[in-house]
Amino acid sequence: MNYADTSFIAAAYAVDTNTPEARRYMVEAEPRLPFTFLHWPEVAKALWSNHPTLAETVWDELKGALADGQTLYRPKLDADTVAQRAAGLMRHYAQRWPKLGAIDVMHVSAAVELGAKTFLSFDSRSYQRVLASTQNLQVWPVLTREEAAHLK
Repeated sequence: MNYADTSFIAAAYAVDTNTPEARRYMVEAEPRLPFTFLHWPEVAKALWSNHPTLAETVWDELKGALADGQTLYRPKLDADTVAQRAAGLMRHYAQRWPKLGAIDVMHVSAAVELGAKTFLSFDSRSYQRVLASTQNLQVWPVLTREEAAHLK
């Protein structure tokens, strides 16, 4: 099972520098991606901040994808369990990676709680992808050399 963070979902449904790669992945891998309570506010911010003229159209497309359940679905996920796991991860990694954000840790926690094997993300600035790797999630695209150096 795959778990996509907001950077991947925004790239797959809106238009940014990662859109061709995200859409190619969606066509080739045909993933069915969980869309959690974490995605709603982040996707809204990404759309209305970065794509205000397309935001409403893309938002409707996302809601349609959720309604038909083919590419996106709403998983059963306990927010408190996700938050507690995330707190444990933050306790362990926050000092090591100060730029690690709470929502980013929540996404990794949600992926683990859902039993994901692959973590889809283009966010190479926050240590989220590095954290996902520490949780035995295969990260796509693969970690950069710089990201991998933070695992040592």
